[in-house]
Amino acid sequence: MEPDGAEGGAADLLASVEEEALRAWVAEFSGLRHGQRNPEALARKEALLIARLEGFGLPVERDPFRYGGRTHHNVVATLEGRGREGPPLLVGAHFDGSEGSPGADDNASGVAALLGAARALSLHPPARTVRFVGFNLEEPQGPGDRRCRHGSRHFVRRARFGGDRYEGVIILEMVAYADARPGSQRIPLKLPVPVPDAGTFLGAVGTRRARRLMARFREAAGRRVPDLEVISYQAPLRGWLMPIIRMSDHAAFWDWGYPALMLTDTAFLRNPNYHRPTDTPETLDYGFLTRVTRALVSALAAV
Repeated sequence: MEPDGAEGGAADLLASVEEEALRAWVAEFSGLRHGQRNPEALARKEALLIARLEGFGLPVERDPFRYGGRTHHNVVATLEGRGREGPPLLVGAHFDGSEGSPGADDNASGVAALLGAARALSLHPPARTVRFVGFNLEEPQGPGDRRCRHGSRHFVRRARFGGDRYEGVIILEMVAYADARPGSQRIPLKLPVPVPDAGTFLGAVGTRRARRLMARFREAAGRRVPDLEVISYQAPLRGWLMPIIRMSDHAAFWDWGYPALMLTDTAFLRNPNYHRPTDTPETLDYGFLTRVTRALVSALAAV
């Protein structure tokens, strides 16, 4: 049983996630924005992200770090909860792009979902505090940059040494490409969970530390957004047995022991436009992105 009015409140929360707004944000945050090749354009996206978050009434801070002779910034906004005790939640998405790609799915879609969640929860504040973080320089900055994820690695080191705790971390990495054709979904060898061969589901990947967060996300998605199929995988050994599942900012949190979950449309295992000039807004499925964002806000409100 849920408290009186809970169902109505949940309906209002979901309705505040609007497909047209998500579509507009994807368009805004697409475009060349590589840290080394397009630094001025990347700085403009950073300023735009700050403006959008401040427009929801959230206080925003820049988190500076150095790379390649330049100072770059993560963008950090905090939405205070209604008073539930305990550590905050964190929702993150990188806002830089790969070299030569407009990066609509990778990762303007993740930024749009982050903004959709921030807006919805600013209108319907959750019990627990939520921190929204735009990570910078997730993409490789050159041929020799094998570690990449510079912004999130800086952020997590500072958080760990500063004693910052998080109830859970959700990283949004490409969440708007869907393809219902049989055979459109590639499946990694030796993946020990059944996966459909059509790319219409959302992947949720975490470690053992994130098992409660994963269960809560699946429960919230199943209850509030039943037409979104979620395939989850609990990765052993911080994902090192299957390195392709470590290719986003969640890996930095895994390595420092935080309970982190990546939500993804599975990137290059589904989207043929990955890291190409063809990763444009018109290739995306905005109904899918809307369902993902509604599942996200449902989970954040429930934790």
